[in-house]
Amino acid sequence: MIDDDMKVAAVGIIVLIAVFNVSGYYLANRNVEPFSELGILGPTQKIADYPSSVLTGQNFSLYLYVGNHEGEVSYYQVLTKLGTSANANQSVPLDAPVMTSYGMVLLNNQNVTEPITLSLDHNGTNVRLVFELWIYETNTSSFYFYTSNWLYLNVTGPSI
Repeated sequence: MIDDDMKVAAVGIIVLIAVFNVSGYYLANRNVEPFSELGILGPTQKIADYPSSVLTGQNFSLYLYVGNHEGEVSYYQVLTKLGTSANANQSVPLDAPVMTSYGMVLLNNQNVTEPITLSLDHNGTNVRLVFELWIYETNTSSFYFYTSNWLYLNVTGPSI
């Protein structure tokens, strides 16, 4: 026959095991350091093979990669702009007109690779094609700038 001390010890061990299992589940799904990702991929969907030169007005293809590790569903907007090497800054949005905009909603730990087609209508050497990642903030009902990446291109041919 099992005495009362043995019953208390058995219940204590069961409770202790349950606490470790439950806390392990919650800690595994917790984002300790939330972040988002923005990547520009070449036509082969790799971080390589970027065009270095394009013809004015001619379409060229790239891929946008956006990843969500914010710990919640996030609404993203990627803006494309044109700049120069003189105004390159990854932590401040570029003060230039928006060429195109891409929106996407991602679950936590979800990513998307989206094909995009662009064309540039002005000639230039070392033209900076900027991709800015913006995240929608529900508390303020507005987007805030997160980061940017860019490619340098030579745009040749007659201007449109």
